[in-house]
Amino acid sequence: GICSFSQAFSGFSNRLVILIFCMLIVGDAMMETGVDWLIGRYAVKVSKDDERTFIFAVAIVSGLMSMWMANTAVVACFLPIIAGVSRASPHMTMKNMTMGATFGAMYGGSCTLVGSTSQLVAQGVLYELTDVQFSMFDFMPVGVIMLAVFIIWEQLVGYRLGIKIWGDRQREGIVCTEALMDVDVVSTGCRSKKRSVFALIFAAMVLSFLLDWIPAQMTALCAALLCFITGCSEPKEAVRRIDWNCVIFLACCMGLAAGLAATNLGTMMGNAVTALLGDDPSPLLFFTLVVTAVMFASNFLANATTTVIFTPIVVTTCQAYGFNILPFCMGIVYAANLACATPFAHAQVAMTMVAGYRFTDYVKANLPVQMIMLAVMIVFVPLFFPLQ
Repeated sequence: GICSFSQAFSGFSNRLVILIFCMLIVGDAMMETGVDWLIGRYAVKVSKDDERTFIFAVAIVSGLMSMWMANTAVVACFLPIIAGVSRASPHMTMKNMTMGATFGAMYGGSCTLVGSTSQLVAQGVLYELTDVQFSMFDFMPVGVIMLAVFIIWEQLVGYRLGIKIWGDRQREGIVCTEALMDVDVVSTGCRSKKRSVFALIFAAMVLSFLLDWIPAQMTALCAALLCFITGCSEPKEAVRRIDWNCVIFLACCMGLAAGLAATNLGTMMGNAVTALLGDDPSPLLFFTLVVTAVMFASNFLANATTTVIFTPIVVTTCQAYGFNILPFCMGIVYAANLACATPFAHAQVAMTMVAGYRFTDYVKANLPVQMIMLAVMIVFVPLFFPLQ
């Protein structure tokens, strides 16, 4: 009885759920036409049998792809490529490349509103509690900086650090399933003749996002329908393949946000926080505490779950102190998305375990870069979006 049935399930007609559903269809069309595979093969070509060059190329490409596709789909696209390359080359091993290459998807997914579920969850909670909303590219400036910092870290420190951590365990624990290792299995979509058509649809969609001709969800809906109409994606197969867990989770989060609004629970928790912080806290101190707490929690909870827990508390606290809500919620999203010190942090992080990493490998290899990203957030988010 906290809220009505229609309120609890209103998320299934929410514009954000429609947006992510349509973007999943567009991402499926990218895979169905083989465009994602061609992009991946190009990354392999430019690497020239060198692990660092390969990591550099794949991190950039996967980052760009995950701005518009589900991060897990991007990682799933590149894992067979990495496995095939490591099998074919005596100089390149899967363990040395997998984390550094595929984590680009994690950073790229933090650059647009549709890049990850966390952004949409935060947007939905904000929509329920305030009139503040993100635009499609609000996350881009700091997101691109963090992607660049990660690539520089990986090239200068991360690559060597990884080799030092797993040492002679290069081949230990690697999951060599046929679907993962057989490049031909993955490349069947490359025979599609619809790539040029999809490229035009995708370019028009991005242009519409940039120029804001129509609402973002309408742009995505038109792009998805065009993928069906032109045969770039087959409706029945697309519905079978898309990540329904993502859609249902996001829709239910909208219902949870409605329940939070109805019970004033967010206000109660926010009041408890303001009582601890006092009458005149530093906005930068509060921002630092928030992103640190979110990043720690996201190493053990799903990033969207962490976002839906922290966002109402932070929104209420910001309203009480007169802080700018937008950068605080952006900090929550970045911190939730970029936690990677355990394999529990995200699905795409867990997927890299096929390379045979141990739990301690994630802690040792990724905790330093996680701390660097925390510092980048604290410095750059307030520069682009004043806290007060």
